[in-house]
Parts: sequence; structure tokens; C-alpha cells
Amino acid sequence: RMAVAYAVLLIALVLTFLAYHYVRQDVEDAARYRFSETVLAARGAIENQMGSYVDAMFGARALFYASDSVEMEEWSGYAHGINLTERYEGMRVLGYAKRVVPEDRDEFAEELSQTFDGMSLPEPELRPEGERSVYFPMTFVEPFDEVNQRLVGYDVYSNPAYQAVMDRARDTGEAEATRKAYVLTEAPSGSRADLALSPGFVVYLPVYNEGEPISTVAQRRRALQGFVVGSLEAEGLLRGTLETFDPSSIDFEVYDGEDLTPKNLLYDEDGVLRAGEAQATTTPIGMMIREATGLPIGESEALPGLSDSGQLNMSGQEWEVYFEALPEFRTDNESNLPLFVLLSGLAVSLLLFGVTLMLVRSRLRAELASQELEDANRELEATNRELEAFSYSVSHDLRAPLRSIDGFSQILLEDYSGELDEEGRDYLGRVRAASQRMGRLIDDLMGLSRV
Repeated sequence: RMAVAYAVLLIALVLTFLAYHYVRQDVEDAARYRFSETVLAARGAIENQMGSYVDAMFGARALFYASDSVEMEEWSGYAHGINLTERYEGMRVLGYAKRVVPEDRDEFAEELSQTFDGMSLPEPELRPEGERSVYFPMTFVEPFDEVNQRLVGYDVYSNPAYQAVMDRARDTGEAEATRKAYVLTEAPSGSRADLALSPGFVVYLPVYNEGEPISTVAQRRRALQGFVVGSLEAEGLLRGTLETFDPSSIDFEVYDGEDLTPKNLLYDEDGVLRAGEAQATTTPIGMMIREATGLPIGESEALPGLSDSGQLNMSGQEWEVYFEALPEFRTDNESNLPLFVLLSGLAVSLLLFGVTLMLVRSRLRAELASQELEDANRELEATNRELEAFSYSVSHDLRAPLRSIDGFSQILLEDYSGELDEEGRDYLGRVRAASQRMGRLIDDLMGLSRV
């Protein structure tokens, strides 16, 4: 019967672990669902953030369709009107690159000098030098700070990487972004350098001559007037995008393309690269990149199964966005409920085992006492039978001499009473009375033995 207690313990433990498994599964499913909803909202926030920056560029393009000749004051007014430096922190440059053919190069240089005449600036000029089929020098830039002033007159079309993107924007008529580039920004305070390079990209939005047809690629090429140029710093663009989410609970990384390596990293929420940690810590190339960049790769404490990556199309470029839930993502209830169920189940299992064990032991002790009582009863019955046999034997053996004594005493009184005096007859009477009394004692002894 001890097996019953252990069977109860086994069943209780099985049920406990089943309950723990299902509760943990439910908690993980709830966490995954909440994580999926968070990721979906975050992706939407990133798209909306990027869309707002592109919309600001479309607004700048509208100036050229609303005015015959856009001047620097109008461009500056638009930048101040949309509160460029505060609302669009990631847009380091909102500029306009005018299309200039070689025969108009000198005329453009003269216009540029007149525009900035009277300003305490270096004489702007179209650069870099060299003969090209077409030029797209920066004509307007905002914010017009010390860093951006140096861009005036620079031919952005001279860069082959940017040239391909500009051609694509010209032919499609849509805003097109470059691959990862390094955007020139002011150096942080305390730095010895005046300028710094930050990861980002450049977006080009074509501007066509008003009234000319642009329904075909050939027509768009002929009608091209210039480009609205947006130089975007990834950190400024994406920082604050996930303000509604706790940055300590979700890591957020953006890569240029599908290769999740530090080389293509545009933005990282917490400074610890997790998306490519396996590649970065196990492959020789990954180790070389880690040593070269000094970035802390592979220090993830993410929750298993709570990561997501997917592509976003940002102005013609595919971004790989990686999300990973950190331990703080789970609430206290989600973290402690499975453990509480497990510990409670173990406690109840041990309690049931203890109660069942006590009941079994009590039953065993009761059966043992009953068995001992039965043995004692059998011994008592044997003893009683022996006593009864002894009593019967004693009474039978004592009755025979008593009957002889009583019988011969009676014969003496009847046959020889004349020969005996009064004292002799008295003695014989006493003998008979004593024998009869002893007979009654034997009867009483027999009765006691039966009891």
C-alpha cells in the first residue's frame, strides 16, 4: 500500500509540470503577441517618421511650382516655416541642387556670387573642377550653419554613387535614397575636430520645369530642373521614433540592406549589436569587424523567440529593421506566474504525498494491531481450552473420591449406626457435609472455567 502514496506523488507531479508547461506556454504566447503588436506599431512609426521627412521635401519642391524663380529668402523662409531644426532633427541638410549645363556654367557662377554677395563667407564656386556633361551644384542649403555653408556650389552629381541614385530619381519621378553614407555634422562639444561624420543617407527628389510633359522617361529627362536634396542623419531621424516604448525593454536596430553587420548599421537603440551576433562572434570576418569597430557584439540577453526582422522600403532602398525583446520586456506577472505555478504545484504534491503516506501508515498500524489482537485471541482461546480441559480433568478426578467418601459414609451411618455412639455419628455427618461442600466447590470451579 505504500505504492499508493508514491502513485499520488507521481500523478501530482505530472499534473504540476503539465500546468507549469501550459501556463508558461500561455505566458510566452501572450508575450509574443504583445511583442508582435509592438513591432507592428514600431514599423508603422518608422515609416511615418520617414514619410514626414519626405513630405517636407515635397513641400520644398512645391516652391518651384508656385514661383517662377525661387530665391534664397524663400527657401530659408520655408525652412523656418516648417521649423526644420526642431521638427526635423535628422535632416542635416535641406538643399536644392540646380541643373546646370556646361554652357551655362559661368552664368551660374555669377549668379551664385551675386546671391551671397555681402556675406562674410568664402567666395562660393562650382566644384569640383573638371568638364562634365551636366552639373548639379548645391544652390540653397538649410540650416545655413557653418557646416552647410561649405556645401554651396558643390556638384553632388560628381559622386558616382550619388549619380546613379539621382538618375534613378530623375527617371522615376519619385524620391530616391542612397545606400548608407556618412553625413557631415558638427562635432560634439569637447571634441578637437570641427566636423564629424555620422551614419545616414541622402534622398533626392526631382524637380521638373513647370508645364512640361513628364509622362515618359525621356520627357522627364528633358524637363529636369534640379533636385531637392535631403541629407538625413539616421540617429537624428530615428531617435525618438519609439518614444512610446520603453527603450530598456526592446532593442531596435536598422541596417542598410539584408546583411546585418556593423558595416551596414544605420541606427542602434542601445549601442549593443544583437541582430548579427551569431555571425559576428563565430565567423572570422565577424571577429575582424568586431575588432575593427570596437562595438560590443554578442552581449544579448534577449528572451528566446522574441525577435523579429523585416524589410522596409525607404525611398527606393531596402532597410532591414531588427527588433529584439530584452528581459525587461516581460511584466512581473509574466515572469513569476510559471514559477509560482510550479512551486505551488510542488508544495501541493508534497502535501498530498504526506497526507496519503500518513493515511497508509495509519491503516497499516491498524491492520497490524488487529492482527496482533487476533493472535492474542487465538492464544487466549487456546489457553481457555487448556483451562477448560484442566478444570474438567480436575473436577472429574476429584468427584470420584468424593463420591466414594460420601457413599461409604452414608453406608456406615445406615448399616452401623447402632454400633456407633453419638460422637461417631456426628463425625460421619461432618465428613459427608464436607464432601458435599467440596462437590459444590467443584461445580463452581467448572462454571468459572466456562466463563
